[in-house]
Amino acid sequence: MECLARPYGSLAAGSWFKLIGGASLQNLPTLSNLALVYTLAGADCIDVSADPAVIAAVGEAMVHGHRLAGFSPDAGPFLMVSLSDGDDPHFRKAHFDAERCPSDCPRPCLRICPVDAIAAGGIEALRCYGCGRCAPVCPLGLIEFRAWQAEVATIGALLADCPVDAVEIHTHRGNLEGFKRLWRGLAPVLPRLKLVAVSFPDEPGMREHLADLWEVMRAGPLSDAARSHIVWQIDGIPMSGDLARGTARASVRFAREVSTWRLPGYLQLAGGTNDASVELARAAGLAIGGIGYGSYARQLVQAETETGPLAEEPERLRRAVEQARALVCQLKPHLQQEGAAPWLTTTPQLR
Repeated sequence: MECLARPYGSLAAGSWFKLIGGASLQNLPTLSNLALVYTLAGADCIDVSADPAVIAAVGEAMVHGHRLAGFSPDAGPFLMVSLSDGDDPHFRKAHFDAERCPSDCPRPCLRICPVDAIAAGGIEALRCYGCGRCAPVCPLGLIEFRAWQAEVATIGALLADCPVDAVEIHTHRGNLEGFKRLWRGLAPVLPRLKLVAVSFPDEPGMREHLADLWEVMRAGPLSDAARSHIVWQIDGIPMSGDLARGTARASVRFAREVSTWRLPGYLQLAGGTNDASVELARAAGLAIGGIGYGSYARQLVQAETETGPLAEEPERLRRAVEQARALVCQLKPHLQQEGAAPWLTTTPQLR
């Protein structure tokens, strides 16, 4: 696999690695740690919620990572924000009234939550990313979900002063008018974007829907760079990659079909991706730009990223980056061949 300049070159080489921070996740300490770790590990893109506080924290962590590793300014990763053109499970928060939860409840929700967002007093909204695992196990059916996303009409103004490189729009069949409204709302930032992605599930009529979206996109005020770097994210089983290796099969199976649609740009796997995804994609002979990793990539380093600022603890940071780098190297074997990055054998000084 040819090693090209990141991050555009990674798409061309099929080695694009995207960290999915969670479209609804707003836990700033954790997201800062994740951004720092995966910047140093070699990620090409870090995708987070369209929350200015999240964007600022993640952007700062990425800058620290650049300085520590000695990256050139154009070496990536891109900072991407995720949006939705309608109802979507990625853009929600779980909620329940803690006063209605009986004291003798065994609380299976506590055990199943992957980010410890549930406590005796209810759900900590900043930690919740809407995975949906808690609701089915609640014995009283108390847990519900509430949509979470910025206002479509003002999203462009909200992002205008944020250091955003790329935007990803989650879509569903039948949401064409919603997509058009969101696209109009993004008008202030579209000309400066470096890349645009569209995330979509396996639904009947999706091929025709994406063709309609492309007509809207190609008529918009996109930069030449973004227009020539459209990423189509194939969403297999959303927010499930940490559950079992087999979840990786869904996006690969769907990608075989999507690859016949001749979409302009690059295909990227997501939704259930994990350490089995690269092997499965290669076995299937898929021509993809890369892979986006969400819950699996986050859980891989969770022991380090959930216990205080990594920028202040070099040894913990080193351990986390080594763990993350093992996953990144599946797509970028040249990093493994190059050996440990120089900073891994010295004492990092971020501050």
